[in-house]
Amino acid sequence: MQYTKPLSIIAVLVTAMLLFYSNFIRADISFAQKPNQVQTSTVNPVNEVESGAIIYTLSDKSVLTQIALDTKVQMDITGTINRVKLTQTFTNPSNDWVEGVYVFPLPADSAVDHLDMVIGKRVIEGQIKEFRVAKKIYNQAKKAGKKVALIEQQRPNIFTTKVANIGPGETITIAIEYQQAVRIDNDQFSIRFPMVVGERYIPGKKINTQPNTLGNKANTHRVKDASKITPPTDTNADRPVEISINLKAGFNTDQIISPYHQISIVETDKLTKHISLKNTQANRDFELTWQARKTLTPDLALFTQQKGDDHYLMLMATPPADEFFKQSHTPREVIFIIDSSGSMMGSSMEQATKALIQAINRLKPTDRFNIIDFDSDFEVLFDTAIPAIDMNKRHGIRFSKYLAADGGTNPLEAIKFALSSRDEDSHKYLRQIIFLTDGQVGNEKELFRAVQQNIDDDRFFTIGIGSAPNDYLMTKMAEYGKGVFTYIGDIDEVEVKMGELFSKLESPAMTDININFPIDINADQALGSIADLYKGEAITAVYKLNAIPNKLTISGNTANGIFSKSISINASNSTNGIDVLWARRKIDKMMDQYQAQYTKIDRDLIQADITSLALDYHLVSKFTSLIAVDVTPSKPGDKPLIIQAIAKKVKAAKTATNSTLWLLIGLIMMSLAIFTRKRQTS
Repeated sequence: MQYTKPLSIIAVLVTAMLLFYSNFIRADISFAQKPNQVQTSTVNPVNEVESGAIIYTLSDKSVLTQIALDTKVQMDITGTINRVKLTQTFTNPSNDWVEGVYVFPLPADSAVDHLDMVIGKRVIEGQIKEFRVAKKIYNQAKKAGKKVALIEQQRPNIFTTKVANIGPGETITIAIEYQQAVRIDNDQFSIRFPMVVGERYIPGKKINTQPNTLGNKANTHRVKDASKITPPTDTNADRPVEISINLKAGFNTDQIISPYHQISIVETDKLTKHISLKNTQANRDFELTWQARKTLTPDLALFTQQKGDDHYLMLMATPPADEFFKQSHTPREVIFIIDSSGSMMGSSMEQATKALIQAINRLKPTDRFNIIDFDSDFEVLFDTAIPAIDMNKRHGIRFSKYLAADGGTNPLEAIKFALSSRDEDSHKYLRQIIFLTDGQVGNEKELFRAVQQNIDDDRFFTIGIGSAPNDYLMTKMAEYGKGVFTYIGDIDEVEVKMGELFSKLESPAMTDININFPIDINADQALGSIADLYKGEAITAVYKLNAIPNKLTISGNTANGIFSKSISINASNSTNGIDVLWARRKIDKMMDQYQAQYTKIDRDLIQADITSLALDYHLVSKFTSLIAVDVTPSKPGDKPLIIQAIAKKVKAAKTATNSTLWLLIGLIMMSLAIFTRKRQTS
């Protein structure tokens, strides 16, 4: 009975805190629901991953219901080119005239080149325009009450679709077409279709600008378009997706697998398979892999295309068989950078830790290593890289096991340190940086610049962890560092995929690769350099030519010395889409140059070149957009138009910590401590 009074007081305090907490949530939600309202902090404690932002309260207290969204994906894969048609249906169940705003992910190397807006039986084809012109046309058509659709690129892997003047109960279908290159790794061909825009850490101070979309993060001085890449989230949002694929690989295929989804496969002819995936929720990325039967696996595939007076060539080279290469170990200095931020909480952190421990165990005594752990800040295990003897490896494994996911995602300083921490012996080793993260950051430009400016002779490898890693960030960083990107989406994949990766890193098949054309051929390669070639992997290079040569030569350095091989070209092996692929890669290269410039004059010149190239090839880019306008006004002039953001489906893994809940728990524990102390004193 002597504890009744203190416990009663504690109960009252806890109840009061819970009431305060619930009122705080209601107040914050009310604030978050106001259209075009900038959040007061970089990370909104309510609009975290488990929260939704599908209902918006307007100034007149009216409430909007969410626009339903249906998505269908049609893929046609021919050789190493994947042509994709993405169809999205916007339905307005409300009594208001609304504007739908939807942020959606696409592969980082996607070349978006077509837009159709379907209204009833009418199809309105989109036109490519300079982005400011397209936005002006969109705003004018919206104001005039016309139905209009606009596709804009926020990042190479994040796009925004806006559809204005959707009437009450009306349905509009938007069809987007793009293409990408098939990825080849470990004799395995694969494509990945992202279905989630992951929650991103946004560094920097809030700036007083109104967001142009209804994102859940405010713009900051370091990520000035944060509001455009952080769509509202909704755990309960029903986002069904249907995917249909026609696979014409050009050879007999084996082991057609989707590691994260159930698929059905029908053989339509000897070399063609039809693959379907129906009624799936868009809460994790879709991946499809296939292999050539080993007896038919080519070491080379060439595809050509002629369009007008221009010629295009795509070369895919696979390395010789393993026994061709001398099995010798090159001493390596391996620097691991591991993400332990709050977005890694749960299975992502478990995957990363398991991968790191496996990597440490594979190191040989002739290697050196170090570990850098980062969240909001970074911590280094050793002052400098040390020999990978058993005692040091045990120390590294203990360090790995105690990593805990919390804090923000700020890898910039960790990357800079890794690339600048060479000592007087580092030149004796093949130096490899291995970066393990989900990559959910918004300041990609800063990270790219850090790798570009500090890479020297190092190699930079990225490992994407979780159900929806930022493939644009991971792919580009690996490209700048002449490394490769590995994606691990499930804890059961860690051992196999990390084993494959480290088998490559321990013995590169070919480095310093060069493709030599005859002297009379003017070859414009889309990307400036070719990555190193590893066992079981292929490289692709795309060229624009003045003519198709009869043969070309590929050369490079191997463990056995200089490798050189002449290849004959069969011009009859032609296909479509190489021109678009070349233009997309060319624009990517020019965007790298644009981001590296510090003066406005230089940026303006490069922007003009990018715009011209994108217009010529009908491609969506940072500076060009696709616009489709119905010339017939449909919205009555006296009816208001209400903007409505489409909430994204929350990805499978947890991506943020609930800071508000931890604050409440802390307050409760503090109250308990105070009453215990008072009772002891009395």
